[in-house]
Amino acid sequence: MKFRDILNSAGSNLWHNKGRTLLTIIAVLIGSLTISITLGINTGVNDYLHKQIGNVGNTEQMIISPQYSAGDGTGPQKYSTKKSSQNADGMMTKKDVEKIKRTKGIKNVKAMKDDNVEYAQGKSKTKYVINAQTTLGIKYDLFVGKQVATSGNKSEILLTKEMAKAFGYKKVRKILGKKINLVVISPVTKKKSTITAKVVGIRNESMVNSGQSVYSHGLSEKIVAANQDGLPKALKDRYAEVVATPVGKSDAAVAKAEKALSKKGYDAQTLKEAVKQLFQTFNAATGVLIIFGAIALIAASFGVINTLYMSVRDRTREIGLMKALGLGSGKVFSIFSCEAILIGLIGSLLGLISAMGLGQLLNKAAASSFLKGIDGFVLVQFNWSSSLLIVGIICLITFLAGTLPARRAAKLDPITALRYE
Repeated sequence: MKFRDILNSAGSNLWHNKGRTLLTIIAVLIGSLTISITLGINTGVNDYLHKQIGNVGNTEQMIISPQYSAGDGTGPQKYSTKKSSQNADGMMTKKDVEKIKRTKGIKNVKAMKDDNVEYAQGKSKTKYVINAQTTLGIKYDLFVGKQVATSGNKSEILLTKEMAKAFGYKKVRKILGKKINLVVISPVTKKKSTITAKVVGIRNESMVNSGQSVYSHGLSEKIVAANQDGLPKALKDRYAEVVATPVGKSDAAVAKAEKALSKKGYDAQTLKEAVKQLFQTFNAATGVLIIFGAIALIAASFGVINTLYMSVRDRTREIGLMKALGLGSGKVFSIFSCEAILIGLIGSLLGLISAMGLGQLLNKAAASSFLKGIDGFVLVQFNWSSSLLIVGIICLITFLAGTLPARRAAKLDPITALRYE
């Protein structure tokens, strides 16, 4: 008997008791559906989070700040030259920057000053508060346009869609190339400075750094200079944070650099580490749902065992006849094993197709409700590799479940089987 004959025999024998087989396939379908839709959500969320941390941006970039443990329960700290009241607010001085630059394991150290803007104005002339940051050199997820300059003196800005609309552009694409005014008021001289910035891109809305516009390096420098007008030199040389890049990209190299900075009294964290906990949270949540799917598959595997045991009992005389005609135990085992695999294959494929259909409905519902306005976020996504893996694992589970009844069928004595009533 060839493999083709074994497969045909298994396929036809599977439907001797349609009701029992259908119920078993439905049980497998439920497990497959649960796991498929859960992995689809996991893929969708992780894909979106990867976009928001810059896709191919420098996620190893470190953000460095002074260590200050006022909330650790140890009470007020004693004064030292390293920890004074002056730097308790998180600001750093030139000495801090020089000390950080001398730390082994990091490069491209850049000190960032406070770049506060009083308000911003577009063609509508209405004054708006603007929430923005200096570019960190990563590639931001853009709806349209290009990235701002990370060096030089160009005054460029990335806006959010809301800001573009507020400035009087219902079709946000039309603001590209236009200029807006940023007004800075010096806290010392009260001098009002108007800085013109060219809009070069529009950011996609996101859950990471939501609502923040981005200044180019040159624009940030002009804003800082206007803020510091009239300040004593000692107060000008204060920095909100310092960014640097580890020399090596491996986790060990990053950890070594962080340890070296910690010994000097600084906390450091990479962008990758900052979002690591977010990834872990979503993965843990989807992991729990996968466990429920696995429980459903375990229950389905017992259904497979029951279905095939009943099939062996119902077809005992048929098995005896096949063995009496010369069919070996291995062939009999193969027939029942193929039946188990077919149950897994049909159930998993139907579950996968159902999950894709349900995923489409969930995506439409999410886009019109809790994900409304968040571009680039497809809640449920499927890929071929994970889909084929699900089908393969389920077929393996049903095959293993079917080995017990298949083994029993293979061991039947043909004479005893023929006499079975």
